[in-house]
Amino acid sequence: MKNILLAALAGLLYALAFPAYDLWPFACLFGLPLFFAVKDAPWREAFLYGLVAGIVAWGGLIYWVGYVVNIYGYLNLGVAAVVLLGLMAYLALYMGIFAAAAAGLLPTRLAVVSVPGIWVLMELFRSYALTGFPWGLLGYAFYPVKPLIQVAEFGGVYLISGLAMMVNLALYKLLQKDYKPLAAALALVAACLAWGGWRMHTVPAVGEALRVGIAQANIPQDQKWLEANIESTVARYEDLTRQAVRQGARIVAWPETACNFYLFLDWPPTLKVVALSQEVPARLLIGSPAVELGSPPRYFNRIWLLDKGLIMGSYDKVHLVPFGEYVPLARLLKPFVGKLTEGVSDFSTADAQARPIEDIGVLICFESLFPDMSRRLCRQGAAYLVNASNDAWFSTWSASRQLLAMSAFRSIETRRYLVRPVNHGISAVIDPKGRIVQSLGLLQEGVIVADIRKLTYQTFYTRFGPVIVWLWGLIGVALLARLWFDNRQR
Repeated sequence: MKNILLAALAGLLYALAFPAYDLWPFACLFGLPLFFAVKDAPWREAFLYGLVAGIVAWGGLIYWVGYVVNIYGYLNLGVAAVVLLGLMAYLALYMGIFAAAAAGLLPTRLAVVSVPGIWVLMELFRSYALTGFPWGLLGYAFYPVKPLIQVAEFGGVYLISGLAMMVNLALYKLLQKDYKPLAAALALVAACLAWGGWRMHTVPAVGEALRVGIAQANIPQDQKWLEANIESTVARYEDLTRQAVRQGARIVAWPETACNFYLFLDWPPTLKVVALSQEVPARLLIGSPAVELGSPPRYFNRIWLLDKGLIMGSYDKVHLVPFGEYVPLARLLKPFVGKLTEGVSDFSTADAQARPIEDIGVLICFESLFPDMSRRLCRQGAAYLVNASNDAWFSTWSASRQLLAMSAFRSIETRRYLVRPVNHGISAVIDPKGRIVQSLGLLQEGVIVADIRKLTYQTFYTRFGPVIVWLWGLIGVALLARLWFDNRQR
């Protein structure tokens, strides 16, 4: 029972490190109770302890999923609880696998390298497996420590996760009277902090200046798709757009699905949007659902770029939210959870890979969680990023704050400005150092106008991706394989 409690404590500390709890130092400590729980434990038992830690951690981080699928997915409380628990259990598997591996590696001489290597490998797998769900990666907890997270331009958020796990392991070793790992970890972190502090003054910022505007209308999710509200919604965005233009904005970004109708298919409201575009001296980035007529029709989550009433380009969402925008294994699961997609639509994935609209790298909603998407957009010529979202799904729970912090890492990894228009908040403009230049909080209506620059600098991470972290993970696997082989020989 003591080890179960230690594992649960580890999960609790992990969750408390993130918004909205904001106790980020716990991200350097959560591993200690888990390591003491798995010490000397057989791998199956260690896996169980990791599973317990993971379920507690994810319960604290994604509790809002139950609210979303209950209120907007039209599932009763019992089914919503099953959906939430199923997702928590899936995500906890990765911590279980990590704990099983750590149990064997902890006594070894190179544990300070191998254990963090296994951790980052699990984060990488979670980012890609089953379309990926890289929510709450350990490195995101360190968003308040701006000098430290600057090294994300070399290995992404995963590199910050590895450093954090190294500190966890070093502190565990310190309690075992082994001081060398802590000296090594502190030296590495100090070097990263010093370099990051210097880098924040030397980040390339030469590029064409652009004044951008964001329109945040704050339309409640339960009112958003009512046909009776189409006219008032368009009027609200018209007013906000004109406010931004009066302040000098040359491009005004609306949130994801800001238009609660099919733009360029439902003509009465479309004509009002086109007239606005023709009237104002600014380009408009507009989110709306789109449909490709056929048998059956296909629906897309789309961002349009309009200039003087003309369509200059569009982007259809590539990475859909599973069980939110589509149902995986639809034939098998749709009879049970098909209602989940009724609140928005059963969207289709764009046929092509994500590409910039001219020099604008568009990310819709939780696409901002995928570092690989933003870096590929920048490799293809994106000079700044726009993350259009509709966080009204999450009410005032912690999800919106977590999304904001996670999105900011895309700015650091690519050294690009990120413009984030969100329906009910938190809208923001984020600079290439990950700092919030301006923001508009939850449940507020208004505009943001800020000056950014179009940048073309290509970071190591933009060019090569998480190659450093993959190598670190493979080192961990190699040391684990050697340990297994030695045990077999004995």
